Amino acid sequence: MELTSILSNEYVLVEANPENKYIQVTWLGQPKSDDFRETHKKALNYVLEHNITMWLCDMRGMVYLEIADQNWLVREIFGLLAPHLKHELAYVVSTAGLELMTSFRIHEMVTTDPELHKQLSVEIFFQKQIAQQWLFETKEDS
Repeated sequence: MELTSILSNEYVLVEANPENKYIQVTWLGQPKSDDFRETHKKALNYVLEHNITMWLCDMRGMVYLEIADQNWLVREIFGLLAPHLKHELAYVVSTAGLELMTSFRIHEMVTTDPELHKQLSVEIFFQKQIAQQWLFETKEDS
């Protein structure tokens, strides 16, 4: 699958394939909170404009994510996804990232919110290829 670059800088690469309803956010380094939020706002605008429903977030380049940013992500970004579409979000983490439990906390916040969970599924993976496979298999099943 060919991806088009939407945003690229020293800490993130955002690519997408609108035909396949897919966006990929690859963190290359540890962003500041403002940079993290600005990146997600731009990604959300693209997602809404192109009816993207599959997100892959490769978090292996990040060391941690502040709790305030985790809360903001769930409230301000996930809460604005098109409610009439079913969205899948795959997190790719390193073992260090897993130990920090950032992705698990986001996963828990989504799964325990009945309204959000209706429109968004979140899973956590160690390998990007397996995460992509889950995204596309999930879409085929819907």
